[in-house]
Amino acid sequence: MQRLSNLLSSFLYIETFSILIIAFYSWKRKKAVGAFPLFLLCLCSAVYSFGYGMEITSSSLFYVNFWSKFEYFGLSFVPALWIIQARSLSAKDKKISKVLIIVLFIIPALTCIFRFTNEYFHFMYANERLVSNGYFYIISYEKCFWYYLYYIFFFGCMIISDVMYYKAFLKSSGLARRQLKIMICISTSVLFFEGLDQFQIVPLKMDYGAFIMFFVYAMFAYAVYPFDMMHIAPISREIIFDWVHDGVIVVDTDFNLKDFNYAAKEIFKSLDKSIIGMKIEFCTREAPEFEKLLKMWYKQDKKCAEESFKEDVFEFNIAKEENISYFKARLKALYYKEYKIGSTILISDITKEKNMVLELQKMARFDQLTEVLNRRYFLEVVSNELDKLARETYLGVIFMFDIDHFKQINDNYGHQIGDYILKEMSYIAKNIIKNRGFMGRYGGEEFIGFLPKLYLKEAVSLIECIRSAFENYNFVYDNVSIKVTASFGVTECYRNKCGEKFSYKDLIKRADVALYEAKGNGRNQVAVN
Repeated sequence: MQRLSNLLSSFLYIETFSILIIAFYSWKRKKAVGAFPLFLLCLCSAVYSFGYGMEITSSSLFYVNFWSKFEYFGLSFVPALWIIQARSLSAKDKKISKVLIIVLFIIPALTCIFRFTNEYFHFMYANERLVSNGYFYIISYEKCFWYYLYYIFFFGCMIISDVMYYKAFLKSSGLARRQLKIMICISTSVLFFEGLDQFQIVPLKMDYGAFIMFFVYAMFAYAVYPFDMMHIAPISREIIFDWVHDGVIVVDTDFNLKDFNYAAKEIFKSLDKSIIGMKIEFCTREAPEFEKLLKMWYKQDKKCAEESFKEDVFEFNIAKEENISYFKARLKALYYKEYKIGSTILISDITKEKNMVLELQKMARFDQLTEVLNRRYFLEVVSNELDKLARETYLGVIFMFDIDHFKQINDNYGHQIGDYILKEMSYIAKNIIKNRGFMGRYGGEEFIGFLPKLYLKEAVSLIECIRSAFENYNFVYDNVSIKVTASFGVTECYRNKCGEKFSYKDLIKRADVALYEAKGNGRNQVAVN
């Protein structure tokens, strides 16, 4: 007899300890949905389980009665907390009102009071006595009206909780639906075992509700904590890691590949799970500068790297056949405590934005029709080039040319042919100059060019080639053949008598004077000033 009671009580003590562990865990995660009600439920159930363990090892009516009263410190409040738990999990977006909480705890509070004062008022039990079930002593009693009222409240709370779970189950999906199914099973099982206890359909006339507490709260914890963001976060991060459109690469401090997502594989085709652990240069061969820029950033001092996070960005490109794709890499060092353990690189495809910027830059710098430099940008470049030359030999030539009788061409053949001639002549001139200089559209049918580091004789020879090419070219548009020539004015970059260099404005004026001289002398010629 003693052996069985010790065995059962030992189980209840272990159960109490296990429930307290769940309570402690719930307290640590009390911000999670349903965690705080579960914490309170565990505390109440631990009191109940421990009290019942002490009760079945007691051998006198006084001690059995004492521990029975002790149990009600916890048991009384279980149904109220049960329905609060159900409300928090089935209607997470709705707060429980304080009035409802007070109403729910009226019956549990009175039950606790009436159990402790039962000797005087007999609201709960009457004719208490100690009897043996064949293995250990149990308390026998007659049930009074408050006992029935409490258990009506108990079963009512359980049934209402089941209904709340079931309604939420019908509206939910995915993980929440699975967890609510578990809650329904838990709540229904408690109803079932408590029903067996009330109808005495149990062996040894024991309270079997105390023995299932651990399993109930273990399942409760399993149902509650998948709602906790601390559990969802790793799953969510893993999904987002592969879901985001930006590529993500993780490397350690030795630049060994540690992880990457699908978007990164779309950028670097050589990425594969089989090469995790290899050096990053073997995984990003499409962009050799990627690894170089990464290592340059990585050498920064830890403090500097932290303070300049917004600046921890570099751009690189990947040439794919005839297309170039542009990317921006944003870097963040990974630290464990004070130790740097690696880096995360977020890679965004900025090809569209880059092409747009390049197009805007082109529009800002180049003439739309002829695709040579526009006047503003040409003058900016010439000014910079002259500044460079001033520190060296100050050797170079500026030339201007104007299409002869261009107004007559427009009047006789139309502006479309005029545009065609402007494009063709600028194309011819660019092809002859190539990398020896550059040219721009000065305005209308007038063009300007700069030939740095060329002597005047060499430059005039080159310009004569351009003039000759115009003269000999057969301009044909819509079966209309036209002969077009141009007049050129040339001036050399040199210093005046005082040793001061001429500014680009002075040089353009000199070239313009030479151009008018060429026009005055019959056009289609090169004049030097």
